[in-house]
Amino acid sequence: MKRYNYIRRIVDKLTSSGSNNEEFILYNHLVDMQSGTDGFFAVSIYSTADRYSGEVAVFSFDYLTRSLYLYIEDAESRQMADAIISAFKTFYPDYLKIIDDTLKQEEI
Repeated sequence: MKRYNYIRRIVDKLTSSGSNNEEFILYNHLVDMQSGTDGFFAVSIYSTADRYSGEVAVFSFDYLTRSLYLYIEDAESRQMADAIISAFKTFYPDYLKIIDDTLKQEEI
């Protein structure tokens, strides 16, 4: 089973970043964060440092509203989606609302 220990570190960097748009490499994964406003960002995590290697996860996070909102659009596996949710719950344990489209894909 593949492990996703690096996800918590990526989420920590994303939620503490002062930049709206940022691209960085962490644990040999390219992370692309895009945002047009404060309080929201969309993220793509790639399988290597090369953006053409394929995405392992795509999600967005809205913390402008009083209720935090995490939307997981795509993840390479259920374990990846769960790792993202767990990482956000570490930083926002009480107020996180989650919409996980990967669950809908698995039900089909």
